Amino acid sequence: MRSFLLLLTLCQLAFSCTLCHFRTPPRPRPLDQYKLPKIGAKQFDLEKMPKLCNSAKQLPVEPECQAQFEKIFCSADKLTDTFRGCPTNVNKSLSEQEQCSQCAYQKANNGWVLRWFDSLGKPAAGITEGNYYWLGDYELCAALATEGSFNGQYCRIEMEVPDAGVESGCPQTDPLSIILGVCFPSACSVSDLAKVSALYLPYNLKVECESESRWSLVTIFLFVLFGIWIIPQAVATVQPSLNDSILSCFSIPENAKRTLSTRRETPYLHVVHGLEFLLFFSIVCGMVYNFMLPYIENVAFSFEGVTSLSMHIVNNYSFQIDGLLALSAFYTTYMLFGNIPTIRAALDAVCQRIARFWPAYIVCVLFMYVIFPGVSSGPMWIHTDTVSRCESGWWKNIIFINNWFNVTDTCVDIGYVISMEAQYFLLLVILIFLSSKFPMLTQIFAYLMLFSSIVFSFLRAYKLSLPPAPILSLEPEPLEKTYALFDQLMLSLFARSSNYCLGFVFGIGCATASEDLRKMGLRYFNHKLLAVACIVCAALTLFGAFPYSAWAWSDNNTLWNALYAAFHRPLWAFSLLSFVYLCHHGAFKWLNALLEWRVFTPLSKVTWIALVVAEPIILYFFSSLNKPAYATHWSTMYTAISAALLAYFIAMFLDVFVTRPVRFLIYPEQRHRYAQAHTQEQQAN
Repeated sequence: MRSFLLLLTLCQLAFSCTLCHFRTPPRPRPLDQYKLPKIGAKQFDLEKMPKLCNSAKQLPVEPECQAQFEKIFCSADKLTDTFRGCPTNVNKSLSEQEQCSQCAYQKANNGWVLRWFDSLGKPAAGITEGNYYWLGDYELCAALATEGSFNGQYCRIEMEVPDAGVESGCPQTDPLSIILGVCFPSACSVSDLAKVSALYLPYNLKVECESESRWSLVTIFLFVLFGIWIIPQAVATVQPSLNDSILSCFSIPENAKRTLSTRRETPYLHVVHGLEFLLFFSIVCGMVYNFMLPYIENVAFSFEGVTSLSMHIVNNYSFQIDGLLALSAFYTTYMLFGNIPTIRAALDAVCQRIARFWPAYIVCVLFMYVIFPGVSSGPMWIHTDTVSRCESGWWKNIIFINNWFNVTDTCVDIGYVISMEAQYFLLLVILIFLSSKFPMLTQIFAYLMLFSSIVFSFLRAYKLSLPPAPILSLEPEPLEKTYALFDQLMLSLFARSSNYCLGFVFGIGCATASEDLRKMGLRYFNHKLLAVACIVCAALTLFGAFPYSAWAWSDNNTLWNALYAAFHRPLWAFSLLSFVYLCHHGAFKWLNALLEWRVFTPLSKVTWIALVVAEPIILYFFSSLNKPAYATHWSTMYTAISAALLAYFIAMFLDVFVTRPVRFLIYPEQRHRYAQAHTQEQQAN
């Protein structure tokens, strides 16, 4: 049981969500530390308040918007008038029975406004635990529009309640962000609603509303295009005899066999596939823990690991993706070393990698841009931030350059990692080509790049006093420093090149290893030293940032923070690559046997696409709910397992229906290569 709980904790280690750090709610604090709302301030004095109907006529909004506000406020006046016997609106010349009947009609015709007030967000329980979502009743707002009582749109007001400063020794001064749900008139623009909200809420606020049109013309066009794309696949599936025609590239059964095939291109280093799966699963677990923070009612749950050493690995996470980059460089170097004798061969290797990945990635980016915002609806399903980012950044994701811009200029959250992987791969192939002609010079160059990137990261982190990693800490860092950490280090191609340099060096080491040395295992003294170094580097990476997060080491320990920021990523990459190297040389045979399980082979083919797909899946799980979830470790693990399975399933679906048809149209010989290899295996058996 303890082992399982340790594994559960380790799975939270690997958050790879980029923008989540800017969406993390503030740490819950007692309410007396905030300047709590006084409704309306000077504008809303209940003792001197005029008729609501008259107030609506003075709102600084467009006429159509004002008319709908008048309908709300005038109906409220008429309804309250019925509670006093309708003294102002009933015709006095009528009989008492007719006056009573007219008052009853007035009450019935304006009773909907009670339901409107009931739909508004109200303070919920658990505020001190982080329940900042006062969402109201989304379904009631929609029901009023459906029945024709009031044509409303569901909107959310995000209010920043400032710190009161009552405790001078408290270092945390970030504002409390409260999300208030309101059923606003549909004729009002966001700017009009912001003006009205500012009259009664004296705080910085932002208004977001649900989009009226869920499917745009571009969305419908993409659906039609995908339907046309499916037609040749259906034809090729029902007529499997067309083996040598172009239609055979679209055969669903044949492409599914290739996607799920466990055939291996080399007899060695299959441990990499198992490690990629473990890294993927741990990253998805971390993404779940990170993505859910704005959608849970117990935000305090996310701050549990700040001061506890045993829970610190829950908090420190971002280096796991560097391990995946290092393994990618390592396996690419091992497979291509000595097989790229010409520039044409290098270009062919790059084009084949693009053909393996790009089609599915384009589908993922376009999905996030035009389809995902309309997939669902609800009080928490307002993804205007995603839409605005994708409008300006989708093309940067597709051509792999979004990491050249700022951290928020991306459509897919993990897109900056994908872009860096593509750029690193291009440089790596060139380096592998040069290594066949200048083996010593290329390795010297790799070592120089390795140490230069570390020195560069250290100097930049020290000069700018950057945090060691994007983690929660006892004393919250200003958002400006977190932005600087991403823009100056984590998105820098040069600062993170140390992982790929290590992958190149270790890849050449395994590709040129002698058979005698491969059988030595831990009997070889240098292998024992490498195993110790592997463990020490992993421990330093896992726990080196604990003083910063738990003891508020920020301004007074800039040197240590800069050292950790510069070294922890290459140390983690070195630890993983050392483990792979030792497994390749006969050590850890039982672990090697587990990680070489054939089921990991087809999964490793779609790991990067599965990481991209995991983002909308996790967002859907939480933002499609009608109220914030209450998070526990067990419920979060169930969500992570579901997200990982769905991500792999959708990634394989894209591989079968999109990537492989495109790839075989461009490289038809690869389809025949698979068939020949399959025939040879059958004959050998």
